[in-house]
Amino acid sequence: MVIAMLTTKRMSIVPTFVCTLRCRLCSNHMPAFQNPPKASVEEMKADIDALFTLFDHIEWLQFVGGEIFTHKHLDEVFEYCKRYDARFDQLIIETNATTLPTEAEQKSLLSYGKKLKVMISDYGKLSRSRNAFVNLCEETGIEYMLKCYYGDQEDQHFGGWIDNTACRDLLEPDEYVMEQAAKCAQVRLENMHVFRGKLHRCSNSLFLSELGVCVPNCGDYVNLHDGTSFEEKRSIIEKFYTYPRKSCHYCTWKSDSNHSENRYPAAEQL
Repeated sequence: MVIAMLTTKRMSIVPTFVCTLRCRLCSNHMPAFQNPPKASVEEMKADIDALFTLFDHIEWLQFVGGEIFTHKHLDEVFEYCKRYDARFDQLIIETNATTLPTEAEQKSLLSYGKKLKVMISDYGKLSRSRNAFVNLCEETGIEYMLKCYYGDQEDQHFGGWIDNTACRDLLEPDEYVMEQAAKCAQVRLENMHVFRGKLHRCSNSLFLSELGVCVPNCGDYVNLHDGTSFEEKRSIIEKFYTYPRKSCHYCTWKSDSNHSENRYPAAEQL
């Protein structure tokens, strides 16, 4: 029997929910976590092994937070990813540039060369390590992108932020949720997120689940390390984007949603 290849465009590994900022409209709900959890190096290694057992190819292998460089031990994880170097196209690092990676983390990241891309959310004065980050990238030839989130709102990335902080069922009609979820950017990007063995189809599903306000239904996520078979896990993943999940009913980030038309200045601190 021929087994079809399983691929995805983006796979986001979340090392930590700890963030150096407390942004009022954080779409990942970081300020709501009173005791932000973080994954151990061994947990992340186990998740990486499990992911590449299930997936044949990943376009972007991403590290997102929280602020990932509060973890301080990611060099071991970056090095571990090299075991699967031929099976992902780019290593993407997301940071708010409030702190720099350790020397060991820098050394490991720079060894990826052209395969590495750094995505910097630039919050102006709040991103106190931005210039050092940019200089490091330019001096070493590492590709980077600055996403401007300060100054005049019309000049900010995507015109500012939306408010996705309701953390409750929005009580929208099922037909509307079905229609909008099918056009969601998370669906187009296949933007899966994994934390401590739980693989979700998007960031909102993961973070709301970890916050405890949206308990996912069966099939809304995959437990990478439970007793279900390889085939069962793959079957759930293959259906991830075929219909809305419970978290979609809590989300204002859906395409064409009336809520998402309203934009607000980014990174206002609580």
